[in-house]
Amino acid sequence: MRLVLASALGLTLGAVASSCSPPLCSAAGGCLLDQQCLPSGICTARCTNDAQCQLGQRCSAAGGCVSLGGCGTNSDCRGAGEVCHQGGSCAAPTPGNPGIGPTSCGGEKFEATRTEANVLIVLDHSGSMMERVAGTTKWAAAVEAVRAVTAANDAQIRFGLQMFSFQSQVCHPGQVLVLPGSGNAAEISAALPVRADGRQTPVAGALDVASQVAELADPDRSNFVLMITDGKENCGGDPVAEVERLFNKGVRTYTVGFGGEVDQDNLNDMAIKGGTARASTPRYYQADNSADLQAALASIAQGALGCDFRLAQAPPDPSKLFVAIDGQFVPRDPNRVAGWEYTPATQRITLYGPACDAVTTTPNAKVSIVYGCPDPTVTETGGGGNGQRDAGFVFDLDGGTIL
Repeated sequence: MRLVLASALGLTLGAVASSCSPPLCSAAGGCLLDQQCLPSGICTARCTNDAQCQLGQRCSAAGGCVSLGGCGTNSDCRGAGEVCHQGGSCAAPTPGNPGIGPTSCGGEKFEATRTEANVLIVLDHSGSMMERVAGTTKWAAAVEAVRAVTAANDAQIRFGLQMFSFQSQVCHPGQVLVLPGSGNAAEISAALPVRADGRQTPVAGALDVASQVAELADPDRSNFVLMITDGKENCGGDPVAEVERLFNKGVRTYTVGFGGEVDQDNLNDMAIKGGTARASTPRYYQADNSADLQAALASIAQGALGCDFRLAQAPPDPSKLFVAIDGQFVPRDPNRVAGWEYTPATQRITLYGPACDAVTTTPNAKVSIVYGCPDPTVTETGGGGNGQRDAGFVFDLDGGTIL
């Protein structure tokens, strides 16, 4: 993955009007001769200042009279986060609709850096992992996939390894064999045994063990648990509650179900509560063979690398932050399920659900963080986008180097 930061110098807050080619106000035709059609699609009297408009109106930046609460273009909207919509009303932007009108509303780009990640792999070591799928044991496929993802991302992600359960005790919650740290791929590879022989599947107990790992309380990094299991909780625990407890401590949980004997409803809930739910069904990562498992872990590694950004400075008013992916503004989601959210304590913006998917699965996806208003002129798109090239963040998912 390559992340290129563009300078935010030279941009100021405030409305900036510019000319544009207004659309037809209706399919039947344009406006009266003494009127003009504003970008918001309304016909109105021309003006250059408020005094030329009737009582209760003001002069739009687009050069036509609008109501005091209405708009002809984005620059007319003064409420926090509002843009101009068709019909002349100011409202919050919606996905795929950053507003209409002049090419700038005075937004300012914010510089940021990708946040490094700690990822603790929590691997099911129960005896059922010795069952065969597509010609190999699930355990052999899991070992191969873990070795592949850690080797490929050893320089970028601080991996650790925990396994559960063990032969010595029924429902053993497991233990951490390698603490999350830099360059751990070789140590993790060496720690993986030849066989899996644990008794029962204490998913909740394993997550409780993970919650006690001090390295996952690192405020300077994104912190993740990566749970890989082929079975169902059968030791009386509540994995969803444990995932939610981790989330409340700032640790998100990726969930991978391997094979056809997993509890899909439970894993879906874990993905949602863990802040890593996928946009598609199932919400967790389902793998039915070795290739599926390797693809799932590769995708998860990209998510850990690409969905967290630390701002270079705290925004004066966090309510005026906006995030666009490939030029399309995405909604803010305080529930941290589908969209993005800002954490003031760490000055970090995190993408969730479909927003994170869009960055990690789209080659050259580009993310822009904008302050003040959802200004399309300070966003950038990837291949096939609108061609604007002055944005804040450029991702090359085929790369692997951070410039």
